[in-house]
Amino acid sequence: MRHPMRLGRLLSLLLLGGPALFGCLSEREKTVRRLLETRECEGCDLTDASLEGADLEGARLKGATLSGAKLARARLRNADLTGARLWSADARQADLRGVRLDDAELLRAQFQGANLEGVDLRTADDLESVNFEGANLRGINLEDGSLTGWEGPYRRPKKAHFYHVPTGGALLMRADLSGARLRSAILAKCNFEGALLRGADLRDANLELANLEGADLTEARLSGATWIDYSNCKKGSVGRCIPTRPR
Repeated sequence: MRHPMRLGRLLSLLLLGGPALFGCLSEREKTVRRLLETRECEGCDLTDASLEGADLEGARLKGATLSGAKLARARLRNADLTGARLWSADARQADLRGVRLDDAELLRAQFQGANLEGVDLRTADDLESVNFEGANLRGINLEDGSLTGWEGPYRRPKKAHFYHVPTGGALLMRADLSGARLRSAILAKCNFEGALLRGADLRDANLELANLEGADLTEARLSGATWIDYSNCKKGSVGRCIPTRPR
């Protein structure tokens, strides 16, 4: 004979995921649960964790491993990801405004459609391999930084020397970089096709062989920038590159 009260209690535990079932979870699942409950997980292992749409605003994830983590549409506003590893993490359409990414490793991370408005990316690593297609990068700070390196997926042909090692730039198609601080940044071979660069500070930036087809450079400051054809933009160039002399 079945006992209705016992059966009802069991169903409640299954639906609510109460403490009695906590011991049945894997260590990874326990870690995820603690993170969601406390937003505190410094140095923890969240490899391949499922966190789609999670509310992690202000979460402390310093030094955490988030390689392969599923963070699509997650809310990570003002989260601390200092020194975190996000190799191949899926953060598409995530809200990352105010996030700290100092020394974070972003190798092949996916930020398509994500919101990183105003984020400081100067000390983040492996940015050349990141996909920022359609992302909100308004007002980001990348002064003296680089979106070009060994892992860059975007390449355009150039005359090579015997010692030349091919490198590429980040993917930024249709990204919004309005007002971005890109002074002296290395942006060679980046794909800015259809991107918004209105009012961006590109003074002294390196844009060699970058794809700027359809990009909007209205009011962008280009004094001293190295243009896609290796020429230098004349002092006072705004909105378009007025070349001085080719390299």
